[in-house]
Amino acid sequence: MKYMALLLVTLSLTACHGRKDNSKSSNTSNLAQLGGDKDDNGCLASAGYTWSKVRENCIRPWEEAITMNVTDTSTSFETAAFVLIDSTKHQAELFLKEEDESILLDSVSPLLYKNKQYTLAQENHCWSLIHQDEMLYEEKK
Repeated sequence: MKYMALLLVTLSLTACHGRKDNSKSSNTSNLAQLGGDKDDNGCLASAGYTWSKVRENCIRPWEEAITMNVTDTSTSFETAAFVLIDSTKHQAELFLKEEDESILLDSVSPLLYKNKQYTLAQENHCWSLIHQDEMLYEEKK
């Protein structure tokens, strides 16, 4: 009878130990998946990084770019857009939530950048983003 009780206690402890190991490996695999959402350029999207064509690197637009606020909150556009101007001032890069990737604008003059859809202009030291003749975003200082 003592041997039977000892065997049951041993089996119980071993069974609990086995469950603990299984949960540990499950937790480890869950941790390995966190942060595993790198895009094609290796940017960690869950940490807010996105690929910058101008910088050719992963950046967080809100940390490194000019923040512009939406001018009309009734539109379907997000509350903020971000603009990054390259060091040579030949291109501006737009980061819009509505777009899958950033948009490049070419310099037309020192304070004006354009492509077929967007115009980025600076007036009175503040940037404005225009889309199809409608001002969408404006820099607030």
